[in-house]
Amino acid sequence: MAIPLHILISTNGIIFLGIIGAIITLIVLAYYYNTKNKIKRKLKQHPNKAIPLCKENEYVKITGKAFAINEPLLSPFGKSECVYYQIEVEREKSDSEGSTYRKTIFKEEKAQDFIIEANQEKAIVQAYSKASKKLVYLTKEVKYRSGTLNNPPKFVDDYLKSHGKKSTNILGLNKSLRYIEGIIEIDEEVTVMGIGNWKESDHKFDRYSSKNLFISGDKANKLIITDDQKMVDQK
Repeated sequence: MAIPLHILISTNGIIFLGIIGAIITLIVLAYYYNTKNKIKRKLKQHPNKAIPLCKENEYVKITGKAFAINEPLLSPFGKSECVYYQIEVEREKSDSEGSTYRKTIFKEEKAQDFIIEANQEKAIVQAYSKASKKLVYLTKEVKYRSGTLNNPPKFVDDYLKSHGKKSTNILGLNKSLRYIEGIIEIDEEVTVMGIGNWKESDHKFDRYSSKNLFISGDKANKLIITDDQKMVDQK
């Protein structure tokens, strides 16, 4: 028995609306749970705290300047001294309908423990830790582009090759690439939030005490690090 046309149209309409609703839900969830927005929500829940007032095992937020403990890192693309960097290489591609989109073909993140100084007081941020124990959002910028008639700098090309990637295709033509970098520079203002622990240390930040505040994270209370100006200014 044939199904009436109005029932088919109604059913197809419901299915279509269901698909649209699912897509919208996924977009909203992706936005809500991206790293930047998760950090923003967490930071809003805590005021900044002075380093000397931090209690043992307290989850604290501190805003201050970042400094290297020892030899700083050197960012791969910008060649800037820093204590943390995140880089991405994106390739511009086209789909079957001719629309362009970008696909990340390489990512690298490198960190070292660093000093945060706030109101002439210092603490050590244990940024050199597992990804599962921290949330990091750094503002990023495009350092270089390569493509048709536009070669990347040799040191950038060498860097890609050292990680098993190439800036050219099998015909030797340049791929359309963007080289993106985010860093925490020396003396840059950042906000961190994590678990504070007072530990014996050789750093001697306080001449009256042998203990320094170390800020770290675990899976439940992650170490948060950001240099996003809006979040840093959010006292």
